[in-house]
This record gives sequence, C-alpha cells and structure tokens, in this order.
Amino acid sequence: MTRPWTMRELTDEFAELLGTAPTGVDGGNLTFARGDLHSALRIWKDHHDRAVFGWMVSTVDTALHDRMKRFGGMSIRIDHPTPAGDAEPTNIPWEACYPWPTKGIPLAREAAAAVTRYGRPSLRFVRDRHDLGLLLLADSHVHRDSVWSFAPTNNEPARLAKAILLARHSGDQDLERAALAKLRNRGEEPVARRPDGFFRQSVADWAKQYSKATGIDLSDLAMLKRRRPQYPVAPGPQGS
Repeated sequence: MTRPWTMRELTDEFAELLGTAPTGVDGGNLTFARGDLHSALRIWKDHHDRAVFGWMVSTVDTALHDRMKRFGGMSIRIDHPTPAGDAEPTNIPWEACYPWPTKGIPLAREAAAAVTRYGRPSLRFVRDRHDLGLLLLADSHVHRDSVWSFAPTNNEPARLAKAILLARHSGDQDLERAALAKLRNRGEEPVARRPDGFFRQSVADWAKQYSKATGIDLSDLAMLKRRRPQYPVAPGPQGS
C-alpha cells in the first residue's frame, strides 16, 4: 500500500524548488528571515479533503507580530494564480487544490511549477518595513511579478489603523503622513455592512484595540468616534 508523503518530505521538496534554505521549518511552515521581516510559506491540507493541499506566503513584522497576533498579526498575505491560471484577486482567498503526493510518485507538475514560478517572488514581495506599511495602506490588492498582496476591501479600515501603528512604532513619518492623508480623504465615507457608521469610526474602533494590545498611543485615532471629530495632525514639516 502506498503511503502519502510526510509534511517534512513536502517541505523539503518546496525548499529544493525554491532554491534557498529556510531559516526555520515548523510543521508545514517554512520561514525565511530578513531582519525584522519574516516571510513564511505555509502548506496546509484541505479541511474537507485531506488528499489535497494548498500553500501561501505571508510576511510579518516580528517586532509587533506577537502583540498583534489576535488581530492577524502585523502582516500581509501574498497570493498567486490558481493552477487554472486565474490571476484575478478576490476578497476571498482561493482554496487548496493540489493533490497530496504519495510515495514513489513525484509532486504534481502544476504544484511544482507554481512553487518554482511564484514562490520566490512571493517571499521577496515585501521590500522592507516601510513597504509593508504601504501595502497595508493600499486601497486594494497590489500586483508585482505575477503575484499580489491580499488586501480585501472589507478590512481596509483595520489595515489603515495597522499602517499608522507600524509608522508610529518605527518612527516612519512619511508612512504616517500618507496614512493620515488617506484617513482624512476617506473618513466620512460609509462603511460596508455598517450603514450607520463612517470609515473614520471603524478606524477608531480598531485603533483602540491595537493600542490596548501594543501599548502604542493611538488615542487621537480613537477620538474619531465623535460626532464632530478632529482629525490627527500629520507629523513633520507637512503637518506643522
């Protein structure tokens, strides 16, 4: 009777296809460290069909990730096209679809091709901490080198609050100015599935929770819940 590959056999195969050794392997997670940024390629089995698997990459800022873990971490997910070639991002990530290999049979050609083509661009997608903030701040998915950041519109206020949190933690005034400009521009828009509330109020809700989790002062954002809000002043020369 043939047996399925172990997870370790599959992670070893992925590392070989990527052509670079991970800095750590934990179950189905291969981690590649670049300073404070860690990119993790995660392999998982489908919950409903254990004979198929999927993989994806996420890049995290380790300095804030643990404190933000219950909010999905300080991270961005990177997606790639499906085996059918569908390269149109959606607000719902696609499901696992590669057959889990069995002993004596190589990894499916489409799975190997996807790792080879999209793995390395996904791992190096986020350029640095400032770039991570810009990706969180983006209005929608950002395409680079045939892969894209997963940035659904329904979590845009949460991502904006994260970008400001990251900017203040790292002292990135350019990022904070960009985030506050977007906040001011979008603040009075209604929020989907919350017709009685505004974009700024959703940002305020998230900011209050993030501040409590990290100890970083976001009290000026929390004040945006008021009926007549005073928007935060941008730092530096442009905000003086």
